[in-house]
Amino acid sequence: MKILIGFLILLLILLILALLKIYDLRKGYDELTENIKDQISGDTGVPITLTTSDSKARNCAEVLNAELKSLRDERLKFEGGNQTIKDAVTGISHDLRTPLTSINAYLDLIEEEGDETKKKEYLARVKKRTGDLSLLTEELFKYTTSSDMSSSAPSDSREEIDLKRTLEECLISFYASFVSKGIEPHINMPDSPVTALCNKKDCNRILENIIGNAIKYSEGDLTITLMENAAIEFSNPASSLTPLTVSKLFDKYYTVNDAEGSTGLGFAIAKDLIEKNSGRIEAELKNQNLIIKLFFS
Repeated sequence: MKILIGFLILLLILLILALLKIYDLRKGYDELTENIKDQISGDTGVPITLTTSDSKARNCAEVLNAELKSLRDERLKFEGGNQTIKDAVTGISHDLRTPLTSINAYLDLIEEEGDETKKKEYLARVKKRTGDLSLLTEELFKYTTSSDMSSSAPSDSREEIDLKRTLEECLISFYASFVSKGIEPHINMPDSPVTALCNKKDCNRILENIIGNAIKYSEGDLTITLMENAAIEFSNPASSLTPLTVSKLFDKYYTVNDAEGSTGLGFAIAKDLIEKNSGRIEAELKNQNLIIKLFFS
């Protein structure tokens, strides 16, 4: 009889232990299920942790944590790449407006001009700007088909350029826009060439973005000064700006609204390009004049 009672007690203990083990397993896998649901829904990025002591459940959690980390890393890479693509396409799309605006301005001048010689001159400039537009279109195509979505050429493509000549060519291309806006640029340049290290295409885009913004938003004439140390200063009246707004001009998504629209991405693009060419750009408000300074290396 005692042997039977002892056997029954042993069975009871084993049954209790088995039930506890089953409870522990169910608790562990319930926790695992809830953790996976949270991970999939994106509610948390915290690794899966279990209170169960079951080794198989804990091993399963470790394997899932490793896989989930890998998936999160891949998602971040995808989202980062997608944003880079958007930034590049937005930048190029913004730059497409510059030659289009110039072409339209020259076409208006051609319609009003009676002198055939000047008409030919304007047509030549339209052809030049059309070529610029074609290059930008090719660049946009390159960005949409290439895995390298950088908005400018790599730094090792820098070359020695004549900054004076590049600036002169850029100003000539904006002649019609100056006329249509009634802006007379005051240009100060040294007599001799000014050399700088910069990718030629990047330099054109930098100058076009700065001059294009000045033409669009200037409240008066524009003063441009090229210095012998390869620095360029642009100054134009801007009574609507404040020191705070000027400090944010180079923020990629910051815009300054006025009667005509916003400054867009021009300054942010110029900042990105000149820094990739080892230069820098600065902005300040002085006596209600917006002063943009470019420093080439």
